[in-house]
Amino acid sequence: MNTNKTETIYGKQRREGYERVLAEIKENKNNHTAFENVIKEKLYHWWASWVPDYEGWLKIADWLYAPECVIDAIGDTPQIYKDYRAAMKHQRDTFTMDMGPIDNCLVEGDTVAISYNMYLTAKADMGPLKAGTTYKIKVTEFNKFAYVNGEDKEPMVVNLLLTSTTPGL
Repeated sequence: MNTNKTETIYGKQRREGYERVLAEIKENKNNHTAFENVIKEKLYHWWASWVPDYEGWLKIADWLYAPECVIDAIGDTPQIYKDYRAAMKHQRDTFTMDMGPIDNCLVEGDTVAISYNMYLTAKADMGPLKAGTTYKIKVTEFNKFAYVNGEDKEPMVVNLLLTSTTPGL
């Protein structure tokens, strides 16, 4: 996790959120199952490790998403993770991106639901989007986890549903 002086305020908030979740998991006041704690910790760890550059994102995304993960996030049709990677490359080429901390998190069974703000800064004018302007997008995700290929190492996201709203656009 990034703890240097170039860390953004959002990076600091993501890291602090992860530290809080580790303490919550240790106490387990909500009586989550071991699997629920594992998937919550994994998602928060990924969140705290998030980086804006595409190559850095790939390294941590390959650890989170199963190769055959179905992702319903960008465009009108769900994609398999390998196709989503290409869509994210295009998004990173078009926008500078930062992620706010997780505002809400709900864990039940094999699913972690989160909400957060995404900040996209257009690199060029695109219709109503103006170069250099940062747009705040409210995002909700539902991440379904499973052990992949019968491996008992770590669960991965096998299905992601992402919804977003952009006020004013």
